[in-house]
Order: sequence, then C-alpha cells, then structure tokens
Amino acid sequence: MTIENLVRLINGQTLNKPSVSSVLGFAFEAKNVKRGFAFMAVDADQKEIELAVKHGAYAVISDEEITPSDTEIAYIKVDNFQTALIRLMRFEATHKNLKFCSVNAVQMAILEHSSLGKNAAIIPKNLTELFYKIMSSKNGDIFFGDEIRILQRITPLYDTVWTDTKAQALNPSSIFFTTMICDDVYYQNLNIPRVFIGALCGLLHYLKQNNISFKLNDTRSLGHFEPIFIDKNFHQAPFGSSFRAIIIENDEELFAIEALYLKKNFDPSEVVICLPKDSLLQVDNAVRFENLCEIKELKNFRYMLVLSQKSEILNLLSESEIQDSLF
Repeated sequence: MTIENLVRLINGQTLNKPSVSSVLGFAFEAKNVKRGFAFMAVDADQKEIELAVKHGAYAVISDEEITPSDTEIAYIKVDNFQTALIRLMRFEATHKNLKFCSVNAVQMAILEHSSLGKNAAIIPKNLTELFYKIMSSKNGDIFFGDEIRILQRITPLYDTVWTDTKAQALNPSSIFFTTMICDDVYYQNLNIPRVFIGALCGLLHYLKQNNISFKLNDTRSLGHFEPIFIDKNFHQAPFGSSFRAIIIENDEELFAIEALYLKKNFDPSEVVICLPKDSLLQVDNAVRFENLCEIKELKNFRYMLVLSQKSEILNLLSESEIQDSLF
C-alpha cells in the first residue's frame, strides 16, 4: 500500500516528507516490526518508536504528538486510532470481497466449540486481533460475529443466520441433549440443549450454503441454558442424578426464548422463571428477586430458569453447603 493511499484511508496527516513510498504490512509491537512495515504506535513512547524504526519500519502511525527522528520514513498523525483501524479494515474487507455474518449468542458459542474451514473465522472481541485477522484473510473469507455494533462499523451489509423454525428433534429424551437430522446428516445425542435445535439447524444451513466445513467439538459447556442439578436443600448434585435443576442463562434474548420453551413443554407447577428486580425483560409470571439468595425460598419445582452468571449460582450453592456444615 502506498503511503499516499494509506494517509488518505486513515484520514491522517503526514508530519514530514519521507523518501519511502509504500508499506508492506502492519505491526502493533515494535519487536514484531519487519522491514517495510508500518508501526501502529498505540500508547507507544519514543523508545518504542525508535526500536520500530531500527527494525525497519517505513511508517509510524500515532494519534499522539510525535517528533520525526528519521527523514526517510513516514510519520503519520491521526485524530483517533480506533477510527483509523476501522477505516483500514473496511477498505481491506471491500478489496478482498470478505463476507460478514451476524449470529446470536448460542450460535456464537457453538461456533467457538467447533472446527471451521480455513475460509471462515470468528470475529475476536479485541480490535487489534480483528485487524490482524482481516489483514491476513483470503479473498472471499467469511467472518462470524454476535456484536452488531462491530459488524456495522466494518461493513454496511452483512448476512444474518436465521433460526430454522421447522427443525425438530428425534426421539426426544433429556432437554439438555439433541438428536436430529439436518441437511440429511444425522446428529445423535449432541451436548446441545433441545431448545437450541432451531438455532443450530439454521447455522448448519448457512455453513452448507457457503461451503464452510464444520465439525462439532466438545459442546458440554456452551454457557447457555446450562443446568446445575440440586437436591431439595439446594446442594449441588451430579449431572442427571436429581430431577431438580437450576438452569442458568446470562443472555436476555436467549432467556426469553428459553422461558417460552419451558412453559410450552412442562406443566406450570414444574417450572419457575426467576429474574432480577432491575431487569427490563418482561416474562409472564416470572419471580423477581432483589437478592439471588431469595431463590432458595422457592420449593417444589423441576426446573428453575434464572437470569444470572454461573459463578453467582455456584457461589450461592457453596454458601448453602457451608452453612449446613456449621450445624
């Protein structure tokens, strides 16, 4: 990329008149700079900048005031580093015809517990990592993300993986496992809750349509609709050893879907739906709690769906066991 095009893309200002005319790559750490690279000087001091130049940097890009110390290379000032990175990524995505796709929280969890073909990748949470992935991607690669704000900043157009509302389980037994046929492939006893069968099939359809190879790995800890089996005293029990379970969900969109699923498939006396008092989520007949420990007052249920973090529930159950041991 020429220095002239680089400056224009990131809406920067060249602080000197360099003799070099282009850059060959980018690095965020001085030690990773190679000859011909542009050094992205994020929070870098003068010592790091000088080290990058020593390693062969052809350009130094910063959103802070920097003093050119080498007349041959380009020193470029930008107003906002994050905006500059986004502009570079948008250009690269367009240039390489990259494709971006929005998935929901559970589809993202499934992708994170799977092996994808070389033409697909998951959008990382870290902007620097995303920059490297896009810069090293091949023409036509597909990126999956569950944060709409990031997708919108990278591209104005992106796909969405929809839920297959016609998907059905075969020989249903436990609600925490799924057996199904999708796109003529038989999947037996997947460690994926049955409530997510539509989301899973929708994802599989999209992967097939876009020629992305896919292999499910260990999905026992998706982090959604996750059961913790307990006894009547709220002591944790081995998986499946008790008929009573607290089901944990931390995503509000999924929580609403799961609440409807439980109400549809079980008698009202078997299911309790619990929400924090300050949650804006509207669920019919939900029990609102101010303090999580209040859920221990609820009795005679089979499944309790709680909007919470897993660590909070585990701490609550540990407290119950400690209190019992004192007496």
